[in-house]
Amino acid sequence: SVNSATAADGEKNVEPPVFSAVDECLLTALKQAAPEQTVAELRNSCQQETPTLVKHRVNLEKQASKNPFAIVPHKPNFVLPASVTNINQEPYVGTPIDSELDDVEIKFQVSLKYLAAQDLVFNDLDLEIAFTATSWWQAYNSAISAPFRETNYEPELIFNYHHSWSLLGLPIEQTSLSFNHQSNGQTGKLSRSWNRIILGLTFAPADNVLWGLRTWYRLPEDEKIDPLDPAGDDNPDIEKYLGFGELGGLWSISDKHSLEFMFRNNLRTDDNRGAIQLGWSFPVNDRIQGYVEYFNGYGESLIYYNQHSQRLGIGFKLTNWL
Repeated sequence: SVNSATAADGEKNVEPPVFSAVDECLLTALKQAAPEQTVAELRNSCQQETPTLVKHRVNLEKQASKNPFAIVPHKPNFVLPASVTNINQEPYVGTPIDSELDDVEIKFQVSLKYLAAQDLVFNDLDLEIAFTATSWWQAYNSAISAPFRETNYEPELIFNYHHSWSLLGLPIEQTSLSFNHQSNGQTGKLSRSWNRIILGLTFAPADNVLWGLRTWYRLPEDEKIDPLDPAGDDNPDIEKYLGFGELGGLWSISDKHSLEFMFRNNLRTDDNRGAIQLGWSFPVNDRIQGYVEYFNGYGESLIYYNQHSQRLGIGFKLTNWL
């Protein structure tokens, strides 16, 4: 009938509902709320102000952390099954794997954090404990039993301040101060590690654009008497290659579709060295994003802190920055 046809046409033309950031925050909060929380409390939490990208993530993290079993993502969690580079064999000479490494391997990262305390000392200051492990796995190299070539371990203790403020007219959405240890868990000539105090600032010049600046001070270590001595500094010249900070950027083009970059430089006129990393995230389904990553420079991993490398990888992101 005409009415049936009209109804059918109407059904075809119905557009899916569009949710605002506040709506999304509230939906997530309802799923993760404690039994004693009211809807009004959840809505007030999500409506404290029109949430920026940073505050939207902070709200979701705080709601999720009310679940005693919750550990939330820190940095992106991803796996790149096809990761191609020109492996520098030099650091591995004299080791069991020697010069048998393949140029194609799997790179993946697991990064989690726990909100240990909220509103510490004053409002919007949180204490977080984070851990990140980034691995380079020779999964396709059956000739040497597919070893993990390197894993970088990075535990952090972070003080995160989420109150907005202005620096020279720039809107700062988040300020962090962290104690950061990074090492590759190796011994002897393959051992690499350093400890840093890192100050981080996150700027939001536009609704869908973020800039992040991190600068660090390396905590000094004693000089190593012998290269095989477990005590002492494994990499005393690491700042000559990784410098004293890095600049990052994120452009959130649409939901689960973003571009990102990282730039690092030692700011030396002589022996100038640095690195750049580019990333593109795109939707695959409701839970997983495709991810393409390109790196060029020094310090992609600790074993190559003083070796130039270039890598292109494609795979999947399980969680993104935002």
